Amino acid sequence: MKHNKLFPVMIIVVLIAVSSASAQNIRKNLTAPDFQLTLSTGKQVKLSDYRGKAVLLHFWATWCPPCREELPEMNKLAAKLAGKKDAKLEFLAVCVSDEEKSRADFMKKNNYTFTGGLDKDDSIAMKYGIQGIPTSVLISAAGTIEKVNVGAMSASGLADFISAYEK
Repeated sequence: MKHNKLFPVMIIVVLIAVSSASAQNIRKNLTAPDFQLTLSTGKQVKLSDYRGKAVLLHFWATWCPPCREELPEMNKLAAKLAGKKDAKLEFLAVCVSDEEKSRADFMKKNNYTFTGGLDKDDSIAMKYGIQGIPTSVLISAAGTIEKVNVGAMSASGLADFISAYEK
């Protein structure tokens, strides 16, 4: 699949136009759409596989400067959660509007180990109405959308975003 060259420009324009607060009003309290994603390990997962645990669903791309800025903190969080037996939160990253080779090379180059895969046709992003990246969606254990954040989060912003599950 060829990379749509206008998509990055559209994302930047939308990020300027769309505030985080309006995104939260549109999506909050809705049932999170189920989807299937092939992880970088080759394993296929569905969002519904995570039912019973909250999920931080993170949309990003290798070519996105704000994504690159926040990914080190996302990776730290994912590693921390993976190391906890009783974690109430799972981390799942969805790379959008990209190529698998670019995603894999980027992950390897940066020593990122977070769980995720490529949304090859952007269908997952479309199900969630993603209009800008990075976008983080906090989904409850019951499968409803609790919070949405459009734009990069600082370490403290990320901690606040997931605070209900880090106690």
